[in-house]
Amino acid sequence: MARTSKKSKSSSPRRSTQTLERLANVVPHPRYGTEIVPSGLVGEGDVIPGPPNWSKDVTFPESAIPAAVRKQNFSTMSHLHWYVDTLRDCPRCKRPFLFFAREQQYWYETLRFRVETSCNECVECRAGLRTVRRRLKRYGELVGERDLTDEDMLALASDVAFLWTKGLLRDEQRLRRIRNRALAQVPERAATRALDALVASLPKSVSSGA
Repeated sequence: MARTSKKSKSSSPRRSTQTLERLANVVPHPRYGTEIVPSGLVGEGDVIPGPPNWSKDVTFPESAIPAAVRKQNFSTMSHLHWYVDTLRDCPRCKRPFLFFAREQQYWYETLRFRVETSCNECVECRAGLRTVRRRLKRYGELVGERDLTDEDMLALASDVAFLWTKGLLRDEQRLRRIRNRALAQVPERAATRALDALVASLPKSVSSGA
């Protein structure tokens, strides 16, 4: 008769009031949601590592998934034996979020991110950072070109307005020059009108160019 390993109960352990409040306000993940889901893979003798004492992170051992170490990519840090749902606060938006065990498994075994890397921002802030990087890159490629297609001109107008509102561009004269180019080439398009309205809304002390 085959032996079966005992598994720990899937019921959630008691959580502090502070942890419950943080869990009630986590940033929703589009793939993994907001809930801690017991994996059913943790045996009674398994030891699931927790965060260091100085950390505000909270881990949920019932969610742990055993790692396939041979699939991991590591160098200076030892490999991970378990992935476990971890509650953190995003340093950008200050909201709590979960770095899910299943997400960690995808990061380290499918995408093969180095295990030294970790997830410090919530999914919404990470998406925002990717958008900023993408638009900065496109802006840098287009801004120095003299002859732009209508599509590229609209992209440049949209990007310069976006970067200005994000505080990443503070050259007002360049903002105005791009607005003027857009008005001359694609005056009736939405991106041009939005950029024109942005320039018109600048305070007099700024828009005077002084």
